[in-house]
Amino acid sequence: MTNKNKYIQGNKKSKKNLILISIGVLSPILLAYLFLTYYYSNHFYSNTVINGVSASNMTVEQAEVAINEQVNSYVLSLDGRNNVTDTIHGISIDLHTVYGKSLSELLDEQNSFAWPLSLLQPHDLEVDTMIEYDEALLDKIIDKLKFFDAANIVEPKNASISEYGENGYEIVPADPGAKIDKDLLKGIIKESITSLPTNIILDATGAYVEPEITSENPELVKALDEMNRIAATKITYQFGDVTEILDGSKISKWLSMDENYNISLNEDGIKEYVDYIGKNYNSFGRVRTFKTSYGETIQVSGGDYGWWLDRVTERADLKVLILDGAQINREPAYFQTAQQYGQDDIGNTYVEVNLTAQHLFFYKEGELILETDFVSGNIAKDYGTPVGTYPVQYKENDATLTGEDYSTPVKYWMPFNRNIGFHDAPWRKKFGQDIYKTNGSHGCINMPPAAAKIMFENIKRGVAVVVYELKGTEPKETEEKTDVAKKTNKR
Repeated sequence: MTNKNKYIQGNKKSKKNLILISIGVLSPILLAYLFLTYYYSNHFYSNTVINGVSASNMTVEQAEVAINEQVNSYVLSLDGRNNVTDTIHGISIDLHTVYGKSLSELLDEQNSFAWPLSLLQPHDLEVDTMIEYDEALLDKIIDKLKFFDAANIVEPKNASISEYGENGYEIVPADPGAKIDKDLLKGIIKESITSLPTNIILDATGAYVEPEITSENPELVKALDEMNRIAATKITYQFGDVTEILDGSKISKWLSMDENYNISLNEDGIKEYVDYIGKNYNSFGRVRTFKTSYGETIQVSGGDYGWWLDRVTERADLKVLILDGAQINREPAYFQTAQQYGQDDIGNTYVEVNLTAQHLFFYKEGELILETDFVSGNIAKDYGTPVGTYPVQYKENDATLTGEDYSTPVKYWMPFNRNIGFHDAPWRKKFGQDIYKTNGSHGCINMPPAAAKIMFENIKRGVAVVVYELKGTEPKETEEKTDVAKKTNKR
């Protein structure tokens, strides 16, 4: 045998061996393919989920059992606010499976997929109206859920503005509460229950009734700023040694906000405060304790001297200042002022007029600068000079005093009680004694011209004039003069 024949015979033998080997390798693969083809002709592919139930490698019958088991044992848990939870059992609402499309039909559709790649892919299949329940039963179950117990319902609260405190007004954040919209929750449960979820977090569903107004509400923030601006008002009054401060602690009680965030200032509060000032610091017309130049302390009533608050003007001014958020030192609006605040509002500049003695004293800054007799109103004609404490109204040079039966020019005119005042009386030769009883004035204090001049040059508007009667100080018949002022303590 030649070498060529040996080569040909060897080559044929190699091909035969290769064919035998190929058949040996492919046969198991082919058998596996045929097996899988047959197996998955009546089994669902791996990674197959039907309406949320795993049906991997299951037959139709096995898938039905698995689905029914899950439906029959189904429990839906509901987690709400404040650790309130509840459950809905599928059996209590007659949860069951109804096939709009049979699982066999679903399996046939599976086998139409490209093979074998589809075997390894996940399949999430749905069967129309596969899960059903008794809607009336579900409604009753929902109505009885713990979330609707009165003890578990917490009404939501809108963000609001706090009471006034150390930091002024602040926004109180909204309180979400725990109140569920029942109709909304029913819709959420009915929509989701057919997919058999095991848990629903109610906060994530939007089922809770939420506050309408939050801390970021622009109108609320604007109202807060406005109220704090007004409450920042600080008006300081100084009544002698006493300080009164009107600030947010009081003003905050007069502020209010309506449902449309409009800020209102209660003017009754302003009125009460102004009335308080008037009650405590007005001294107009009060009875005064007065130490005379004779050493005796007396009670003097009558007259119109003293602090007299103009309440209407002060209320109007305060309203403007408060709304502007003013921070100022302020003197109230007065109809009339006195020399100083306090129990003794006369001070140490005043005129003391003793009608009994027909004698007066003029003290300026504590020093006696004038002492003189005078003639007061005619008692016989009922023109007696009224007692009381009065302020000097003004002073005028070269005035003419007029009345029903007189017109008298004077050089120095200083009225203190309407048309009653001090003036020079050059027509009189004598002053003091009991002249006033039958030959007195129409009520004025007639003074020697020289004394009237001194008073005129030193007195000013507002100086107190204390007019009184003091038993035991009647004029003596003798011409003896007693330096009374030296016996007294000057004010």
